[in-house]
Amino acid sequence: MRVLIRRLWARHRGLTLAFLAAALLTAFFLMRFIGAAIYWADPAHQDRPIAGWMPVRYVARSWEVPPDILGDALGLEPGPGPRRTIAEIAAQQGRSVQEVAAELRAAIAAYREQGQ
Repeated sequence: MRVLIRRLWARHRGLTLAFLAAALLTAFFLMRFIGAAIYWADPAHQDRPIAGWMPVRYVARSWEVPPDILGDALGLEPGPGPRRTIAEIAAQQGRSVQEVAAELRAAIAAYREQGQ
């Protein structure tokens, strides 16, 4: 095995480095995927009470609602944008976190009533 590695390193150094970089990237994204799968599989992270520190996408994932539904409820621009927390959105709109959270809960309830 050592002979093979030495031969690859001597003859195809660039290709070997590219392969190692690809393997490291694959390992990184695999670990990230596994971490997210374990985190979101935990029932403690599902239907969490909405708090000011949460970004809209976190609320959407926790409550299993498309982020666009929550974004529309808050009057946010569709599509990817800056990650703002509920507290930041409330401050920009001149409302309290509780008002924004109540609006999000109403949008979640309406979405779930539709059976989606």
